[in-house]
Amino acid sequence: MFLRFRIYSASVVLALVAIPLLPSHAQRSANIVVEARRAVGPVNRLVFGQNIEAADNARIFSSDTTDLNLIQRGEGSWDPAKKIPVPLVENISKAVNMTILRYPGGCLAHNFDWRKTVGPEAKKSGWLFGLDEYLSLCSAIGATPLITVSDFALAADQMPENSAELVEYLNSPADARHPWAMKRKQFGHPDPYRVVWFELGNESMHGNHRVLPHRHYSADQYAAYFNATAAAMRKVDPGIKLGLVLMPGAGTDVDCDWNHTVVHLAGQAADFAVVHIYTPLEPKIGVPENLLTQAMMAAPQQVEEHLAEYHRMIQRLLGHDMPLAITEFNGAQDQAQYRLSYGNALECADLLRIFLKPESNVVMANYFNFINGAFGMLRTTTASPSGEPATEEPAVWLYKLWAQHFGSQLVKVEVESPRAEFAGSGSLVAAHGESAEPRRQIQRFDLDKYTSTVGLLWPRLLDLKIQLQNSNLTIHMQNLSRTNYIKLAEIPRPAAPTETPVEFSVRFDAKFTPDSGSDSAPMGLGLMDSRGWNATHSGIGVDDISTDWKHLEGTYPLTAQTANVELIARLMADGKNVTGTLEVRNLEVTAFISPHDAAYPLLTGSASISADGKTAYLIVFNKSTNEDIPSTIHLPGFPVAKAQYWEMNAPSLASTTGVTETAHGASVSMSGAGAATHVFPAHSMTAIEFSSGR
Repeated sequence: MFLRFRIYSASVVLALVAIPLLPSHAQRSANIVVEARRAVGPVNRLVFGQNIEAADNARIFSSDTTDLNLIQRGEGSWDPAKKIPVPLVENISKAVNMTILRYPGGCLAHNFDWRKTVGPEAKKSGWLFGLDEYLSLCSAIGATPLITVSDFALAADQMPENSAELVEYLNSPADARHPWAMKRKQFGHPDPYRVVWFELGNESMHGNHRVLPHRHYSADQYAAYFNATAAAMRKVDPGIKLGLVLMPGAGTDVDCDWNHTVVHLAGQAADFAVVHIYTPLEPKIGVPENLLTQAMMAAPQQVEEHLAEYHRMIQRLLGHDMPLAITEFNGAQDQAQYRLSYGNALECADLLRIFLKPESNVVMANYFNFINGAFGMLRTTTASPSGEPATEEPAVWLYKLWAQHFGSQLVKVEVESPRAEFAGSGSLVAAHGESAEPRRQIQRFDLDKYTSTVGLLWPRLLDLKIQLQNSNLTIHMQNLSRTNYIKLAEIPRPAAPTETPVEFSVRFDAKFTPDSGSDSAPMGLGLMDSRGWNATHSGIGVDDISTDWKHLEGTYPLTAQTANVELIARLMADGKNVTGTLEVRNLEVTAFISPHDAAYPLLTGSASISADGKTAYLIVFNKSTNEDIPSTIHLPGFPVAKAQYWEMNAPSLASTTGVTETAHGASVSMSGAGAATHVFPAHSMTAIEFSSGR
């Protein structure tokens, strides 16, 4: 499959490809056919899952201090004085149909030794919301527990025993053969919790961030950790389900080395594969608002194709498929002002439509995250144990619509909709025309041929020694205190028609070895238009080099005016004192004809039917920024006695306030032929219920 998301987890893309959008035509119409008597599978309610962050965050990102709100109040969901869930949080959890709750949450799992969170000693040390409280919260909400087993809380050889004891604490009978289950009984929980779902690690390829001692896994090491830990856990309870961590889905090539290795070495021991999706990943600067909001609307089509790539890869390596668990997903991760926007919420709500499809083979999906934090759809204060007042962000409104107006069986639905073209930005390829086109390699460059002698010998850089030869780069730094962007090579645009979109990729393995006492500083490689940053603001930086060997890559889409591209070293000392050696191996720069997706539909939909077969449900998204779309809805073989609709909207996709229910149980117009007609407003989510009266 063609799909290659353009931005990688270490890349910052600062170039836009100008492809005009399709013009907006008044009264372009859509046609929807709901075959209410043609079931395609059960509605998998586990895609309406959530995340909670509730563990020790010390040193994981920046602060050396534990956020007590996480371990005492479950980020605002728990009342430690009354030892019960906050009623308002419990009520909203039920209103959005929270079906599965992941804990202790993302990267916080790196620090998570579950044994420190249970029993009286845990309470004395401040863990007022620990493992047992989390399970009480799940019980109160009616949510299935999903536990992320730590990858780095202990040394790798200690994790199998630790994880097996976790399963014993959770699922074993309280008898003399199970000492941890006896402790559970002693702590006030005599009956087993019977937890089924576990994922082993969280994005383990990136290590435990700033926690000391620093740990990270290579793909081979993670596979060994998974196999040993899975075997130990299943020895205690063979009925549990275990997830294998793949590279985050919107940030890398599905066919990357990590995925191939862990699926090949550990896939047979896994029940599901874990993928995280944050898209569109966007440049830090320079993206017009209209392009970013449109990227949110274009994203679901490309995500659907991306999931299909994962399944093909798994099938190819294992000889059989495996379900995907999207245990973290959200939209505009790198644009803080849009994380809680209505457009971001509309994208996430439309992604649920993708995750529900049987062909997507998604076993669960967990919005990141439910309460507070960077993405929380519910926001509370910690001024009082009750967590009042609360703000319901746009995603809450749209999740409620899904929860309140959908049935138990998916049915076949076809939507013929106007389509829109998209210029491509950040993690998303351009979308235009009737069909997708794959990425095609034009040329792989011999870097020795294009080495910049001037750049390598620049007199200012007397505190650097640089050698680039045979795809290997070494930079020795001595007391480097200023930021430098060093031109290593200048590469010409390859021969291709001017109107053909072209992109360069840079791939390499790298590590930085600091001398004793050296400061740390961001460093990496980049590609940039040779006319200069000030003239073009066009380039990428791949700046996630660490003290361990790591494979890095990024993609740079050229503008039509780019004649030459510079390969640069990015050494961002910025007043620090950096001494050490940067090593780069297997450095490749390759030119490609850019891939593109087909133009995306402005109207999308999902349909279902009630268990008694008397009510058909239709969820429709209009993803146009400004176009209302009149539609005809056919329900062959399903006589409609009554039709009502509920609708959500906001002033614009960029709005963070003003989300409102614009219709509540309003009548839908029916024609004499049994078809319904409805105008779906721009940037809206609509739920329609058709009652047969039988």
